[in-house]
Amino acid sequence: MSQQRFTVNKTSLEMFDAFRAFGLASIVSGEDTTARIRDLGYAYRIDTTGDILENPDPILFEDTEGWKRIFGTYRERKDSKKQHPRNDVQELVTQDYSRILEAHRKPDFTPTIGRRVEDGRTLYQSLDVSAAKGYREEKKDVYHEGTQLEVDKYSWAIACVGAAWSGVWRWGESFILSLVPNPFDVLLISHRTTQNDLDTKVCAVSANTALIHYSVRLAVLVSERQLSHRVKYDSVIFNTMQKTGQQPKPGGGGKYSLSFLENLAKTSAGILALKEIERKFPLSPRVKGIKQNLALTLTDFLLRPTLENFRTFESLYIRGEIDKKFYPWEKEQLEGILNHVEVA
Repeated sequence: MSQQRFTVNKTSLEMFDAFRAFGLASIVSGEDTTARIRDLGYAYRIDTTGDILENPDPILFEDTEGWKRIFGTYRERKDSKKQHPRNDVQELVTQDYSRILEAHRKPDFTPTIGRRVEDGRTLYQSLDVSAAKGYREEKKDVYHEGTQLEVDKYSWAIACVGAAWSGVWRWGESFILSLVPNPFDVLLISHRTTQNDLDTKVCAVSANTALIHYSVRLAVLVSERQLSHRVKYDSVIFNTMQKTGQQPKPGGGGKYSLSFLENLAKTSAGILALKEIERKFPLSPRVKGIKQNLALTLTDFLLRPTLENFRTFESLYIRGEIDKKFYPWEKEQLEGILNHVEVA
């Protein structure tokens, strides 16, 4: 049985890099191919067992919510000679398929990124918010939007495929949040199963509550399937865009480590605690009062799980529920949480 190895060297654009890894694994994968993605720190490595597809599966380019989110700000002009970016992706991946694979068989292939890249493509902020106009540049005295980054066409194309099939977009009244779990060690088929089964309805009180709620649900689902699936995510990569009158503006991004949630999920009591935590996040976007404040303080605790932040949440929860005489945790659940908090 043939084995092949591909390398996706990292840039400073974390979401773009993860999308490239998922995208490359997707275009080489078929029914008889198992693709494994591993994060080596400096690069993602993709190993396949079985026959590589002779051509990418056309289903990758069918109309999905992901494709719409990537090119949500694209406006097609009637007099434009350029085709829609999604058609451009399909054409590149299909016609230059062998060249894309050959480039990524080389361990030293690195994307070309800059203001002007020969035969390059626009790096949309939906692929990485750091690519947005003006986000990287200091502007003094005079207003200007800044310059748009371009990237080589092969890196761009596989990033688009990865974003369409592995990206998650959620939004609230003032923000748009994009998410992708970082593939520390995953089989692509297990990742797809996890994605299909994960409930991605999240608390939209703020971008942070949406990030944390998604991460808690992901940790619970992965912990329940750890014996039957190779799925190891070490973090969730996130980008935030702020809604404006015309098109979204960059709001920042980063990585949320899953270590606290994973440590909690190592015991049955910890999993029950995580499920109890998950139920504390309201799904209504218009929630106010104590429920909104609880979601925010719980988010603060999970962003930085210190004893002080946990006490803040507990105090607010008890005040809100005092008339019902209800305490949120069983003894074992509380012990599981306290075993992993930081004492600052």
